[in-house]
Amino acid sequence: MIITDHDIRLLEFSTYKKYLKSLVTTQDLRYLGHRQNGLSLYLTGFRSITESDFKTRRKEVIDFLYASPDPNAFFSRNLKTSDPLLSELGARERANRLGLLSTIIYIRCLGKHGEISGYIDYEQALLRVNKNKKNAFDWKAIFTGKQKLYPTRLDLSYYNFTTDKASKQNSKNYLVMCDPIRGIIFRNICDRKDVYPDPIGGYFGENTTRMEIDTDMYDQVILYDHVVSANY
Repeated sequence: MIITDHDIRLLEFSTYKKYLKSLVTTQDLRYLGHRQNGLSLYLTGFRSITESDFKTRRKEVIDFLYASPDPNAFFSRNLKTSDPLLSELGARERANRLGLLSTIIYIRCLGKHGEISGYIDYEQALLRVNKNKKNAFDWKAIFTGKQKLYPTRLDLSYYNFTTDKASKQNSKNYLVMCDPIRGIIFRNICDRKDVYPDPIGGYFGENTTRMEIDTDMYDQVILYDHVVSANY
């Protein structure tokens, strides 16, 4: 999402009427005679956006800029858990937020609609916390063990074994590609290095390691840690 200066300016006005009033200049009053005439003119869309566009765009800017009250807060801060997955994710949170490490989480488990699996871009998932958005993650609940982490259709890949429905999505950190031999491949956008989840080859990509986590919460969990190269 690209935010312009005009978009940021919309945050100055709590209502569409206040936005229109800000558009009426001294020169307008000189030619139109009355402020209401200027408001009527701008209501037609002349040099302005419609009320619907105002509300939609303003909400998009707020969601983009203020997805979390404290976007830099570590959800795993003061983490106390005996679960190995939560412990490993907590240890990786800071490095992922700083862009030094890029972790892909593979999860296979039983969800609400049958057995599902998928790959999650951890760093992007940490930002997907707006509760008003579909498929948001409540990381505080996840790190306390009150909720499970499920792959969704918004993640790098998603597959439902029951319905045989699959989807894939590029993220801010990875392009999702398919190779006839190696299968799914994730290309890191920052350093252009590929991550190969295929365990048969034994090679997971340059600066990439694979860790399988033994946890009672999921059928299978694998972490792919890619150290982002600064030489790009």
